[in-house]
Amino acid sequence: MRHIVYNSNSELASFVFEGYSDEDTRLIAYREMPDSWMGRIGRGIESSLRGTRLGLYPDATTRRRLGTIASTDVVLFFAMENLHNIASIAKYVSARRLHVFLWNPVARIKQSLAHSRRQVAQLKAIADDIHTFDQDDAMAYGLHIAPQPYRHVPALAGADAGIRPAFYFSGVDKGRLGLLLELKAAIEQLGLDHHFHVVADRGKAYAPPLRAHLQDHWIPYARNLRASQRAACLVEIIQHHQSGPTLRSMEALFLQKKIVTNRASARDDRFFDPDRVLVIDRVDAAEIGAFMRRPFKPVEPGLLAPHEIHAWIRQVAPLGGRAAG
Repeated sequence: MRHIVYNSNSELASFVFEGYSDEDTRLIAYREMPDSWMGRIGRGIESSLRGTRLGLYPDATTRRRLGTIASTDVVLFFAMENLHNIASIAKYVSARRLHVFLWNPVARIKQSLAHSRRQVAQLKAIADDIHTFDQDDAMAYGLHIAPQPYRHVPALAGADAGIRPAFYFSGVDKGRLGLLLELKAAIEQLGLDHHFHVVADRGKAYAPPLRAHLQDHWIPYARNLRASQRAACLVEIIQHHQSGPTLRSMEALFLQKKIVTNRASARDDRFFDPDRVLVIDRVDAAEIGAFMRRPFKPVEPGLLAPHEIHAWIRQVAPLGGRAAG
């Protein structure tokens, strides 16, 4: 049996496992952060004594479910990047084969690279295999490379199915605002419309002209997904420490959308096609216009298969063997 442990408060993890069903797999959703102060204190104490089960964290229901895992089972900690949480939960797991999938670049776990390196080393002491979608992280830290996971999404129907705007981006600034503003200017020069929802970096002071382009809050993923479904072309602008495809690439793939990206490694993606993906080294309105005028080439189903969550789980956390990658 295979068990997937994930944070039920994670909007993206809950999305990707919505409707998931496999007779060989059991989902264990738990609350990463306790509601009460007492629970949070217990979480800290539990993580500080990694060799002893104190019964303080995770919650009693989760501990009971973890207790049913057999030593011959396989466990995947999905998108759990807090070392203390993984260490605390691993104490209650008797399975001999443990996997961890990092759904963010390693540098994102903690901003300090030195701290991130220590975290990865400590994760390796807990888990048998650590997986990442980021090629550079896989090489730098000796991790297993895995595709980005996603799932099929029902098509919009009725009035919601209308295509607008032409270009869509949603994300936190994180040093990307300048390039996004260049891209917006080029799109407007072409006479096309756009919806860029850029969230201001927390605690950062912006000049008034820049602040006018920023928002204070995230868009919930359900709304973000609907906006992606309605757009003709998605925009992926990666941060400086990223190399792997983001969820925006997966949305473009599964939703059958064009995408403009500054991710150079996109040209090496198995699903790359110049009629669907424009990789920009600099913003060029003429290049973007020519790309948008080209007919869209539908994505072949076989290109989706490695990323589809059922197949992805079987690849990353196989029963009776080591993971691919």
